Amino acid sequence: MPTKSKKDKPRAHVGWSTLNEADVLQSVSNGLRQYKLNRPELNLESRRYKLEDGVTQWQMRSNGVPLCNIVVRANRKGGVRLGYELPERVTKDMRQLIEHEAKQLHEHIKIRIDADNNVGTHWEITGIPKNLKTRIQWYKAWKDIKEYRRSCKREGYKPTLADIVDFFKYADDKDTPYFNESTLRKIIRVGEDGVLDNFKSY
Repeated sequence: MPTKSKKDKPRAHVGWSTLNEADVLQSVSNGLRQYKLNRPELNLESRRYKLEDGVTQWQMRSNGVPLCNIVVRANRKGGVRLGYELPERVTKDMRQLIEHEAKQLHEHIKIRIDADNNVGTHWEITGIPKNLKTRIQWYKAWKDIKEYRRSCKREGYKPTLADIVDFFKYADDKDTPYFNESTLRKIIRVGEDGVLDNFKSY
């Protein structure tokens, strides 16, 4: 059975749900080209295939021997996933050797995608907390605000900031943290700017 890369911590994939598939495919191609230049002793060769269901695969060979497949999968709800698969018919010793190299290649491409698209380890967006847990809380709060606004609109009323503050103050959901007026103003601003959409997959 092919071995896929293990999932990283959520922080490593922040913003990946917003990635454009075409941009990622270009980053992978550029990353592979750079890796070949950095590691000439591997004599890497790659062949790209477009498979079904939004899957693109690069078959990698090193010195004529199968190394791994680099796989990009487009998500139906947006964004992409990156992984790798090892050859099925290899000895245990050979498997350990190529898995080490495949992981390095995968990590190199992951970093290239992050850097090219300002996501993951290179995700730097001003105006929101640096702590991932707090950022997700802000995103959930923004979802609640939008739903509250829609509810008010159906009743012919446009809620003020004071109304939104009261909405969170008296929320029945114990998991909903309380945000003061200043914080809610910031959440609304970055939410309307689309910044918080980076967390839609979390």
